[in-house]
Amino acid sequence: MNKSELSQILRQEGFRPDAYNLEGGFPDESYSLEESNGVWSVYYSERGLKTGKKDFSNESAACVYLLQLLRKDASTQS
Repeated sequence: MNKSELSQILRQEGFRPDAYNLEGGFPDESYSLEESNGVWSVYYSERGLKTGKKDFSNESAACVYLLQLLRKDASTQS
């Protein structure tokens, strides 16, 4: 799975657009996916902090992990 495929799944499953960010950074109170120097990271961004950060060596593993996190958090769905 890549970011494009993940984005499509998230829209189809009705996740709130403000509950996630596929471009990294520090959006407030959202799950984020970020790539830097070949390392893919998934974390929760809140008040300029990255919490629960987990790193992956490939895009697919990071996308699958982010999807699992979002599906477990009922507050992320509309």
